[in-house]
Amino acid sequence: MKTFKPSALTLALMLGGLAMSSYSALAQEIEEQENAEESVEVIQIKGFRRSLIESVNVKRYSDTIVEAVSADDMGALPDVSIADSITRLPGVTSVRSSGQSSELNIRGLSGIFVFATLNGRELVSNQGGRSVQFDQFPAELINSVRVYKSQKASLLEGGVAGTIELGTVNPLNNSEDHTFNVQGRLSYNDIASANPDTDAVGNRFSFSYQGKFLDNTLGLGLGYARLDQPNISTQFVNSQPRCGLLPFDGAPVTSPVDCDLTAVEGGAKRYVVPTSFNLNARGGKEIRDGFMGTLTFQPEGSLTVKADAFYSKFDSERKDRGIFFDGLGTLLDGPTFEFTNPVLSGPNQDVIVGGRYWGNRSGNLTQAPLPGGRIPYGFQTTSDDRTVNSEVLSLGTNFTWDLDRLTVSLDLSHSQGKSYYLDTVVRMALFDDARAAFPLATNNFDVYYELNGLTLPTIIIDSASAAGLSDPNRTMVTALEKYPNREKNKASSIKLDLQYELDNEMFPTIETGVRWSERTHDFDRNMYRYGSSDFLGVRSGRWVTSWDLTDPNNPVIRQSHPPYQLQSGDYSVMNLGGRFSHYPNFLAINNAQIENAWLTSQGVNTSAGKSWDNSWTFFESNLVTEETVSAYLQANLDTELAKKRLTGNVGVRVVRSQQSSTGLQTAVVPGSGDCITDDYNITNCNYDIVEQGITYTDVLPSINLNLSLTDNDQLRFAAAKVMARPDLPEMRVSGSWSFDVNPITNQREANLNANSSPALKPFYAYQYDLSYERYFTETEGAFVAALFYKDIRSIVQQFTQEQFDFASANIAVPAVDPVTQVPVVPGAYSAKFNNGEGGYLRGAELAYTQTFNFLPGAFKGLGFSGSVSYTESELNNSFAAVQGGIEETSPLPGLSKVVWSGALFYDYEDVFSTRVNVRYRDDYVGNQVALGQLQQAFFKSELLVDFQASYQFNENYQGVFSVSNLTDEPNISYFGAQYNTGTLQYFGRQFYLGVNAKF
Repeated sequence: MKTFKPSALTLALMLGGLAMSSYSALAQEIEEQENAEESVEVIQIKGFRRSLIESVNVKRYSDTIVEAVSADDMGALPDVSIADSITRLPGVTSVRSSGQSSELNIRGLSGIFVFATLNGRELVSNQGGRSVQFDQFPAELINSVRVYKSQKASLLEGGVAGTIELGTVNPLNNSEDHTFNVQGRLSYNDIASANPDTDAVGNRFSFSYQGKFLDNTLGLGLGYARLDQPNISTQFVNSQPRCGLLPFDGAPVTSPVDCDLTAVEGGAKRYVVPTSFNLNARGGKEIRDGFMGTLTFQPEGSLTVKADAFYSKFDSERKDRGIFFDGLGTLLDGPTFEFTNPVLSGPNQDVIVGGRYWGNRSGNLTQAPLPGGRIPYGFQTTSDDRTVNSEVLSLGTNFTWDLDRLTVSLDLSHSQGKSYYLDTVVRMALFDDARAAFPLATNNFDVYYELNGLTLPTIIIDSASAAGLSDPNRTMVTALEKYPNREKNKASSIKLDLQYELDNEMFPTIETGVRWSERTHDFDRNMYRYGSSDFLGVRSGRWVTSWDLTDPNNPVIRQSHPPYQLQSGDYSVMNLGGRFSHYPNFLAINNAQIENAWLTSQGVNTSAGKSWDNSWTFFESNLVTEETVSAYLQANLDTELAKKRLTGNVGVRVVRSQQSSTGLQTAVVPGSGDCITDDYNITNCNYDIVEQGITYTDVLPSINLNLSLTDNDQLRFAAAKVMARPDLPEMRVSGSWSFDVNPITNQREANLNANSSPALKPFYAYQYDLSYERYFTETEGAFVAALFYKDIRSIVQQFTQEQFDFASANIAVPAVDPVTQVPVVPGAYSAKFNNGEGGYLRGAELAYTQTFNFLPGAFKGLGFSGSVSYTESELNNSFAAVQGGIEETSPLPGLSKVVWSGALFYDYEDVFSTRVNVRYRDDYVGNQVALGQLQQAFFKSELLVDFQASYQFNENYQGVFSVSNLTDEPNISYFGAQYNTGTLQYFGRQFYLGVNAKF
């Protein structure tokens, strides 16, 4: 007979009502232990220790390789953030957004390769395409998390990195008939007090109820969680540097083909120079309201009905204020400003990391906005509103019938996410005298600027200009820009699953099912620019954009965009504070107030819209649709091998996908396309509205095996073919046609050139996992050692595919060359494709959890949980860290070779509990944001430390205290080498103090 020997604490948790009913193997084990309840005392374990034990047991009895975070009740997860809870699991890392963990990476693969579900149903993102932002989900409303690292046929396809399953509570599993949980916390951020847009004090509140009715056949769960906390960060951002010929002795400037720093041409040598940088502080509030509802009806018959609803509204106010320095890169363009005191770095001393920039050292330059006035470089005060308002809704209903040996499950679901990104920019430039009838932009300033590697730079502004930044008589509002975007994601599905018990000792059950789903991604861009014909000049104070120069001595203004003089009540004086307090003060304004006083109250329409002057507002607006039908067959294994119990599953999943995109493509003949009128009454007929796409079928086999070596040791093996669909923005319609003669065939061909493609196929991999697990008997815990290998078959890259089958992608090919009228044949398609060149991603993981209850006295409350992961890949990412530079090879975005986490915890007699959590990730490649544009850069390793403590006053009340980011660990990036600083961003420490009540 199959036997196992769980420790007393493990068995106590099982008998205490753990929600393990979904694991058939465990149910059988418990049935065989029918007398255990009489011989084992049920021990009540609470807090973080209980969560760890539950997580270990979920892993132990799962039929796949899985990591877990569990809680026995709503609101009992051990972290403030659900993303922080997940990122402590082996091989999981996070990308911080506004200081909080948000996007999650698994085993070196970024968020677009991570599939997410809620109660087994596909989750869509509120923003960012496929990558789910997990900070949208309140920890107080999530009851469990599973991270599936191996695939099985019954699991939804889509996770090459892994699948993250969020679970909400089932009230019928609650030990009490009625339970109320109330949590309240005050929060404090220690760097927020210096920011005028932020209150340093915030709060969290949650309420939940679970009830059982009608003789425990009807369960109701309700939950509400509110977050109101400061959104704060202080940062220095250095934009991507530029490479080019720096002229000496009057040598002409040419555009370099690449950045060969050793080349010398005509007395000129190539150098890497700074382009722009800014100092700013982000302030605002993050307000998130989350609601959860679940209703379970389970009468005595065979039917169970469960309906779930989850809604989260997250408004993240992001007001960025600071000082922006621009135009430094014009040093390569033969500038009229002077550059002295150069500071060089790099192996060959060809990287300029510092120097003194003079605006008008000679005093001979004409000041803007006069004719001929030029500001080669300058600095502005910026006030950006990058607020994001987002929502996520998930609805689902499940009907399950237990019909003797057959179990039938019908599931209906809908998930949608949407966001509105404001992205408003107000800029203020420095003038000689804002009170003058004809204000002149200041150009007689000088700035010394020197990068200091991964620490803050040296910035010294001449005293008069530095004082002017906080003087309303010298600083004027010059520019208003808006770049809002809206994103909508929707997914709906119908799923039917069958499980049948067989009279077979090897395969006791078999599962099969079908699923239909449809997903859409709708992205829309708009814009508004004050002085749009010369908005770059207007930014710097060149507010007269057109002159009548008939009489050069008395030029007449033809077009102007006058700046705004700040009035009393329009501004306050601000300093970045903290580590940045030595930088100059500047003026902070309210964007909406200035916009109204300056423009809208004067009848100017500042509404954002689509404009042919900025055609990207049309090109980047796109609709992508996916429709899939899948079916699977899975046999569940329970047998013996060499007198050892062998469990697991083997199966196959078949998926047929149809994807399409609707958007704009350049018309073959200019003017012959669909005539489209923008929001400013300009009509353009140069583009066709087209729908393109492909249909394909995938066969995804999988196997999971678990061999019980002893009662406490087991060996797991898993293998599967997995897929992750391409990121939605990369599937947009785009492109223009060109016509060339093929030198080999001598035929004139129609070639389509694009930077995205509706014909893009999924990212495929064959993955293999092997792990050894040992579970401790005398104490709670486990030791796990795992190896993983992913044979990745392709990566997405931009390249040209010759003789492309345009018909398969529903792309209509022109019949003739519009210029020569010569017939053409289909040619090449230049776009993003799966390039067919794959490689491995492999690594190892170690995890160890131990409660030290064998220690004497009070020390028995000690415990430790930790893991370390190592990942390497022969797949490479290529990008140019320097504008105009040669592309260099780097690891895949998001891949950190070494990742580890550890938690040292202590519980004293179920009254006092405390723990310290540490998370570390190695250097990696990611995107830094500079002036609203994504720039790829290297990110320095991070070590995050959190602290939590709680005290149980009585059975009903518990006090809690925690600190997030205890060491105020910054987020740091750099371009290729650490002397080329990228971003230095600090978020502050977040303190929480509160009370939990349970009735």
